[in-house]
Amino acid sequence: MTRAGRSIITPLVALAAGPAAWVIQLIVGYGLSSLACFPHDAPRKAPPASGEHILLAVLNLSCLAVALGGLALALVAWRRGKPDRSDERNDLMPAGIGRAGFLDACGILSGAIFCTAILFDTAPILGAPACWSGLG
Repeated sequence: MTRAGRSIITPLVALAAGPAAWVIQLIVGYGLSSLACFPHDAPRKAPPASGEHILLAVLNLSCLAVALGGLALALVAWRRGKPDRSDERNDLMPAGIGRAGFLDACGILSGAIFCTAILFDTAPILGAPACWSGLG
């Protein structure tokens, strides 16, 4: 707890939601797309028909929802936060923002950046074929 009585857990969860969703989207998405295009030792000859691209789209949209949830949590915490004057001596932060407020601001920035990254990673899945070997 901070001096103003605000919990530090909510800003930390909001700060971590976007990066965690992006890492899960990258790792699980890479594995699923690899499985779709290379189910065995050789690449697949025809485009995948088993629905891996739908599973990838659902994964990416779920991760986007988690990142947006972290962004919304940070925004709500930022608006509800009361000024915490415990860090006024620090010249790097505005007076009255406090630790929790600083983490809320970082959570807003982190959520916006990682939502954008997940959106950019989702666009090719929705608009391009999963395996290029099936095109030629």
